[in-house]
Amino acid sequence: MEGPRELYHEEIKKLKDFRSRLDTHAIYKQDLESFSDDYEELVAQAKVITRVSDRLQKKLDNANLQIREQNDEIKLKNTELEKTIQQLVQARVGRKASTIMFTLAIVLFISEEFFLEEMIESYVSIPYLGLIIKGLIALGLKFFESALETFFLNQEKKKIIAQERKEEELQAALAN
Repeated sequence: MEGPRELYHEEIKKLKDFRSRLDTHAIYKQDLESFSDDYEELVAQAKVITRVSDRLQKKLDNANLQIREQNDEIKLKNTELEKTIQQLVQARVGRKASTIMFTLAIVLFISEEFFLEEMIESYVSIPYLGLIIKGLIALGLKFFESALETFFLNQEKKKIIAQERKEEELQAALAN
């Protein structure tokens, strides 16, 4: 099949030739029949091109709709994945902070029992002061645990941001 430029070039040439014959009043029945046949063929070709174009546009519209639906699904899955990752990170950070705090609590309570308790009994005569100190240690450890979890979460966020930057830089490098 001829390309569009050659096809239309030939048709324009025929049209100009027909108009020049009209201008000179040198038109014969054979010229009219030939022009009519050429025009009919051109209309038939335009119909075929239009049908093909319509089918291709419909396929393109369907493909675009599928892509939009898949993009929406991917966005939803990414959101779910981010929430799950965040929950896993929080659980891991919480476990890490709890382990550190449990170890610290044991060390502090044992230290208080062996060292501080004897000094309190020797120098201060306030009843239940040892229990009050242990309670204050427990409260202090709870606040310290929260601060520790926040610190570890911030560290994890920094790691994630650094990883995302590396991935973006890699994608930018691959795109170039």
